[in-house]
Amino acid sequence: METPDPAQAAPAPQPADTVAFLLVQLGFHLGRLFGERLEPLGLEQRHAGMLARVAENDGRSQQAIAELLGVNPTRMVFLTDELEKLGLIERRRNPADRRSHALYLTEAGTAMLARIREVTRTHEAAITASLSGAERDQLIALLQRLARDQGLAGRALPGIPPRHAPSPPAPDMAADVAPDPAATDVAPDPAAADVTAPDMAGGTGAD
Repeated sequence: METPDPAQAAPAPQPADTVAFLLVQLGFHLGRLFGERLEPLGLEQRHAGMLARVAENDGRSQQAIAELLGVNPTRMVFLTDELEKLGLIERRRNPADRRSHALYLTEAGTAMLARIREVTRTHEAAITASLSGAERDQLIALLQRLARDQGLAGRALPGIPPRHAPSPPAPDMAADVAPDPAATDVAPDPAAADVTAPDMAGGTGAD
């Protein structure tokens, strides 16, 4: 009797049963929620992520911070201009290289970052309310492993593809239900983070 081929016998996974689909679905949903939570502050997800990274690298050059974020120079100038107009960061001549600028948080930027971190804590608590502490830690570890496998930098803004590696093609089933995250500034900007990347779920250093 002929043995059936397991690959042919097994039913094809449905989109809702795949990791890729669930990450895209959840990412867009959480990115939208984080954006709504930031609205009272007058900020978008990309602003939250950028402020957090500048705070971690206060006084470093604009170019160096762009490299950490995985942002191209044109986009970095745009983000910096936005935050400078809001009075949250300032450019100063880089003392190590007068041809470049260093970025610093202003007092208003420091105060705003504290408010962003409070929003982030509320957001994180809400979306992980059904998980135990051990389950949350396990989920974070698994997602971090997947991100590393895809060549994503830990501090890159969500929704922005890596600068030194091509982005993998989006799965067909994901593309049918959601737009390109890089075009909408939401993460899975994480944030976007895009979210900015949403930095949508704790990427502002609130943990």
